[in-house]
Amino acid sequence: MYRALIVEDEDLMREYLAAKLTELCPLWMAASTAADGMEAVELLAHERYDGILTDIRMPGMGGIELARFIRREDAEIPILVLSGYDEFDYARSAMRLNVFDYLLKPINEKELSAALSAMAALVAARQDRCGMNQLLLALQGDEEACTALAKRYHGQACGVMLLAPSYRETMSLDGLFDMACGLGTLTIRLPKAVAVLCNSPDAILLTTLFHRTLERFQQEHPEIRCCCGSAPLDWGNGRSSFRKADQLLFLALALDLPLLTEPLTLEQRQFDTRLETMRRRLQEELVEHRLTLERCASLKLTLAEFPHSSRYSVAIALLEACIADNEARQASLKLISDAGPENVSETFSIALQMLGDLGSAAPAPTTELIQRARDVMQARFSEAISLSSLAEELHITPAYLSSLFHREMRLSYSEFLLKLRMEDAARRLLENPQIKVYEVGEAVGFPSAKHFAHVFREYYHLTPKEYRDRNAIGRRLD
Repeated sequence: MYRALIVEDEDLMREYLAAKLTELCPLWMAASTAADGMEAVELLAHERYDGILTDIRMPGMGGIELARFIRREDAEIPILVLSGYDEFDYARSAMRLNVFDYLLKPINEKELSAALSAMAALVAARQDRCGMNQLLLALQGDEEACTALAKRYHGQACGVMLLAPSYRETMSLDGLFDMACGLGTLTIRLPKAVAVLCNSPDAILLTTLFHRTLERFQQEHPEIRCCCGSAPLDWGNGRSSFRKADQLLFLALALDLPLLTEPLTLEQRQFDTRLETMRRRLQEELVEHRLTLERCASLKLTLAEFPHSSRYSVAIALLEACIADNEARQASLKLISDAGPENVSETFSIALQMLGDLGSAAPAPTTELIQRARDVMQARFSEAISLSSLAEELHITPAYLSSLFHREMRLSYSEFLLKLRMEDAARRLLENPQIKVYEVGEAVGFPSAKHFAHVFREYYHLTPKEYRDRNAIGRRLD
């Protein structure tokens, strides 16, 4: 139910509205009442409301002044004005403040009921927009968005589904989005998939729901074929949940399976390991321009280890996922697509050669890869991010990522991470003279103040306090 604040100076009218609100529209409840605008302002400072019902003329702060105050804080919350004065100036002032509706007293219950229903629809749409933005940010790892979503769902266990058209299907994401809306409470479009927030993380329940929804949708759209990866949603780490669902979706697309959830079967785990190994080998060989005929033949032999029915989708999944010149990737994908599933074994190695030949004229993607690594580290250096976890996120091996850092940055992974942390620590010490040393340490990824102080001194040959004092003296002399 949506929470309403009723602001009315007449006792009988205020009590009437509070008692009748839910009866007039079951979607609303009278969460609080106030006798004037100032009392309402006090309540708004401590409580959250979905809508406001207010009189116009009240002692102290009237309805127009209250609406003006609310609009400074919230441009969208619906405000329903109830007035005993059919005066143009009041109505014009209210409309300028974007009030939802302006009803005259004595109250017509049918009119009020209709207005409340329309307000409920507006609140629902607003919450959906807000929820979709929060879900998108949560899946990107935004802690505030994760916390807001967890609060919205009262901390209940939820799941996240990622859906994409099968590689054998040409349906658009719009068609898939319509189906996905029946799987959960929030649905958002991503560049190549649709994400759904589900009310349960239970694999059996989600599998049943998915197949029932797909079956109903296929009654009207029999050509629809899609794949889905599903994982429990960790309210504390939305990014890891997204990565797990994305990994399962990638495997589902490659094996052309409708849905994959954990735990995987032994055979599926073996396919997952084989597929990830192929993806990393292809990526590293493209980056190094080492995609020779022998290596293409080796990847073709590995493809043959997959079931015959899955080889076409495995080939497309690998080509879709690699970081390569876009023209080369599109040409190789077209070759596989035009040849069809029956000829994939013959065309896969040719597509790989095409990928290497066309991509060789373009700048090597090594710089792009190391830039992506740097971007991730600069955004998350305060977290417990390891070389292995970063390599996994970039779909390359830790050893290869380590070699890239040495070659491109002239630093090891650990040295670059330490550089980011120490430079940020120094900045914080100088920008805020009142900040505690342990607070700086925690902010840059050192839970132990003693460890932070030791590392800082090793890096700058000064203690944090000495560094701050010396630079403060230097600034004063300047």
